[in-house]
Amino acid sequence: MHSKRDISIIKQMTAAERKAEAMRRLKASFERAAREGTLRTREATVG
Repeated sequence: MHSKRDISIIKQMTAAERKAEAMRRLKASFERAAREGTLRTREATVG
């Protein structure tokens, strides 16, 4: 399991830093799911 950031560290971050951290974690999660073959997708219907 991956470690979670300490709440006090997160509170010291600026909004931009928190967003960058969230995007970094989201990207890592997406890449891990794609690599492991567990990425779930839905078909989009047009019209």
